[in-house]
Amino acid sequence: MFWIIRWTNAQGVDQSIVLEARSKVVAETIALKRDIPFVIIEEASDADVAEARESKRLWCHTREQQRTCFGRPVRTGQLVCLMLCGIWTIGVLLQTAGVLPTFMRLPM
Repeated sequence: MFWIIRWTNAQGVDQSIVLEARSKVVAETIALKRDIPFVIIEEASDADVAEARESKRLWCHTREQQRTCFGRPVRTGQLVCLMLCGIWTIGVLLQTAGVLPTFMRLPM
């Protein structure tokens, strides 16, 4: 769960960060440990997370999945399997269209 921490620095400028924590108490503890004089700690909205990600103010400890398929995370073995299925499908389509030479025919 993401939490947004808002505070005002010594110059009077409002600042905020978004961090990943299990609960509000953990987010408050992280703020105290980092010596952030927080004013408000609340659940972060999707817009807050997107803004913090763009401005490099997002603190998270879990890795984001780099590979996705249809919006779901995909492991390396699954990715290899999907790629092989795609290559085999292209080979079958080329063979049925008669584009492959006779020495490259796929056994069926």
